[in-house]
Amino acid sequence: MKAILVLVLCSIVSAHAGPLTKRAWEAMSNPLRMGGNETQLAILPLTGTVTNSKRYWSSDFWSKKKGGINYRWNAPNPSGQNLRSPTKEQVARMTEQQLATLAASEKLDLLAGAYTYPLKTSIARYANPEAPEWEGICNGWAEASTHHDEPNPITLTNPDGIAIPFGSSDIKALLSWWYFREDNIGYSGMGRRCRGGWGGNCANDLNAGAFHLVLANRVGLKGESFTADMDPGAEVWNHTVYSYTSRILDGNLRSRFGSARGTQRVLRVRTVVAYTFVLKKNSWTPVLGTPDQKFSTRTYEYYLDVDGSGRVIGGDWISKTRPDFLWATERASAFTGNMAALQTIVDALGI
Repeated sequence: MKAILVLVLCSIVSAHAGPLTKRAWEAMSNPLRMGGNETQLAILPLTGTVTNSKRYWSSDFWSKKKGGINYRWNAPNPSGQNLRSPTKEQVARMTEQQLATLAASEKLDLLAGAYTYPLKTSIARYANPEAPEWEGICNGWAEASTHHDEPNPITLTNPDGIAIPFGSSDIKALLSWWYFREDNIGYSGMGRRCRGGWGGNCANDLNAGAFHLVLANRVGLKGESFTADMDPGAEVWNHTVYSYTSRILDGNLRSRFGSARGTQRVLRVRTVVAYTFVLKKNSWTPVLGTPDQKFSTRTYEYYLDVDGSGRVIGGDWISKTRPDFLWATERASAFTGNMAALQTIVDALGI
């Protein structure tokens, strides 16, 4: 979806270590950028799961082609382009069931008493019916699900006394749009976007050893997630990492040509990473704990370079399947501008 890292051209080279591959991480892949502080192999867990069971929820990615969060997902005939929103007089005559069919953006405007629909208008400028099918705001969804508990439906009254109903997917849409728009708050990241390649400049921009350290530190030791594009394909799909299981296939290989300086032994590791997946159908109620909550997995295989003190100091990818880039942001301190009314929803739900 939204590109958030430096874009580069990639060429094809061997997937294994060799004279063109640096097994010690570059600055852009330093695990300290994302909290990979603990490097002692003996301390790093081989399995881990995020600890907050109310977050990391599945959601729509709010396709740009379909209108983004202008998409009236709860209407009998869902649509998101060229909407004619009801006037103040029409809204006053609508039933709560009729108001429930409006887009999340329209509902937030109505909650604020903004009958000129400033939020809906700004999103209409972003939406594009000619956009590729995959483009949307998955980066916003990933961060929203990291920072906020899954929302329950809620009905709130606007300044004119009109009850505005919001379904769970409406609130997810609004949170996702905010984090899509404000995706640089406390931003930290590793690696480059590779646009469908895994060789050349992208061969080791996200070092395998550094990836393992971030995974084991954040998920394994702290029970916290991070966002990742799970593979280097041409499309960008940001997801929140939920759990992982690593298996050491060989724990005492010799140092190889290109190993990080100081390597005393090399491990061959296979890691299965589970991550939150896109919601197939929007819903009025939460999906956590139901069959509608979706997860998917990726399996990665790589070498870890370990020094004489037992510290992971580098690595190299074996599998062509590997994550493209990792990143994280901080929780919003307040919602402002034409989304200020979102603060009322978040406060009322305690999410």
